[in-house]
Amino acid sequence: MNNKLRQSVIIFFDVLCIVFLWIGYDSIRQTLIEINAQVDIIRIGNRDGFFIVGIGFPLLHLLNITGHFWPDFIKKHQKSLNYGVIGLVVILLTAGFVGSSWLKLRVANAGYVHCRYVSGVSALAKTLVYTKDAKICKDLETEARAKRK
Repeated sequence: MNNKLRQSVIIFFDVLCIVFLWIGYDSIRQTLIEINAQVDIIRIGNRDGFFIVGIGFPLLHLLNITGHFWPDFIKKHQKSLNYGVIGLVVILLTAGFVGSSWLKLRVANAGYVHCRYVSGVSALAKTLVYTKDAKICKDLETEARAKRK
């Protein structure tokens, strides 16, 4: 693969990661708006690991570009950069799990009930469903069971 094509593919993935990060941010913002509006049902797309993809990949690409234009800087600070990248991965993974836990705690503190039967898992995310009260949760469970039959 020639260099221009390789860089174009990497930039495409960088933009895609930023789009995923924006979708995650918008999902969190929408959940907080729904909590304030006291809606009956809140659905949270729980994507713990997307922080590492959404932020980590573009930052690693910037490190690669830095190595291309300033190879002496990379050689001089290689050990520090390696520790920095490892620390960044740990921080981003931790931020994903802490942010997800914070959002779930925020929803629970607002008085919502976790409706486990209606919550589901897909290839990319775990969808958590919270309802205003247990009656709404039972109604959703009944609907879900009826659809499955």
